[in-house]
Amino acid sequence: MIIPLRTDRPAKRTPVITQALIVVNMLVYLLGVSGSYFSLFESAHEMAAWGHFNPSDFKAWQLVTYQFLHDPHGIWHLAFNMLFLWVFGSAVEDRLGRVGFLAFYIGGGAVAAIAHAVVNAAPVIGASGSIAGVTGAFLALFPRSKVKILIFFFFIGFFSIPSLWFIAFYMGLDVLRQLSDFLGAGGSDVAYMAHIAGYVYGFSVGFFLLATKLLKREEFDVFFLFTQARRRAAFRAANRQGPSGMWDSAQADTEKRLEEQAAVTEPPTPLQQRRGELRTKINRLLVTGDVQEAARSYQELLGETSPSIPEAASKTEADQAAAIAATVLAEQNQLDVASQLYSLGAHADAARAYELLIQSYPTTARADEVRLILGLLYARHLNVPQRARELIEQVKPRLRDDGQTRLADQLLAELAT
Repeated sequence: MIIPLRTDRPAKRTPVITQALIVVNMLVYLLGVSGSYFSLFESAHEMAAWGHFNPSDFKAWQLVTYQFLHDPHGIWHLAFNMLFLWVFGSAVEDRLGRVGFLAFYIGGGAVAAIAHAVVNAAPVIGASGSIAGVTGAFLALFPRSKVKILIFFFFIGFFSIPSLWFIAFYMGLDVLRQLSDFLGAGGSDVAYMAHIAGYVYGFSVGFFLLATKLLKREEFDVFFLFTQARRRAAFRAANRQGPSGMWDSAQADTEKRLEEQAAVTEPPTPLQQRRGELRTKINRLLVTGDVQEAARSYQELLGETSPSIPEAASKTEADQAAAIAATVLAEQNQLDVASQLYSLGAHADAARAYELLIQSYPTTARADEVRLILGLLYARHLNVPQRARELIEQVKPRLRDDGQTRLADQLLAELAT
């Protein structure tokens, strides 16, 4: 058994709708159980018969009411649904807004019910379809996030894994179980098709909102993955020394491709040779511990490329990739020279080095700290308030050190004046 506990995407504000949905689901469950126990009505089944979604006797309101009913014979159906809603719903609500999230949640449940009706005429209850929609949206909005899980298997332990793996695992299980039902080997009363439809609905809505820019894109969403893939491809193209065919399809005509590549290979330009020499010098200085001289040599390397990260935004993607390929060192080396430049007072060059670090190594363990330092540089030394505010607001909810949190609050206060 794999149980999600929390993600690394804390909400910036209280997830009111998520909390309200959990409370309503719990109250409806208790109403059904207590009503049966105290004979307020004959049984909880009467309540289910009124509110469940029955494909054979369609009633429009049941597309909504069925989402708040759960199996009265056990608490686990409700408990797991509410746990998943809390873990993934808070961050999705934060991105969609409260009204938007509520409409999205109810719509996901309706889509899930209709999908279930296509393959199964049995009545259905539960929030599983709606919550599958929430997890699907989370996958589109935060595929690079991580989720902390509790595993009960041959051992018990806590682990932090990519949310992409976790959600894909549950999606895969539902697909396999639905296929098993189609083949007559299932026999379960779980509405797996409702789950599958919920995942597809949630991911599609999230993808659409990002694609149309109705929802502002962030560095953790699915489109950033596409951007990173293109950058990596351009980065490889800028750095490769051998034939580019190694990145092409294995079905291509390899011999012909090698001949064509050899025919167009050009010797490095003087600028490329100069950059290579500087990179070798910087790495050698870092190995010997002369970080200060390495930082000065890195300034020379920066001078051989585009002037600044903001200006590079106006260049083509290939130009940006070539600049990054020339100026990005190994992760720790990049951090060392950036920090040394900061200590030397070379604030503009330090900011550029830090920007290249988080652009090229977005999952580095020091990413939040680097963004906070960048926010400080832009706020107090380089007069770039918009970028400073963006970085600090982005990182502040994830800060765990009290000193860093106080610094973030102080910088935001300074930027507000």
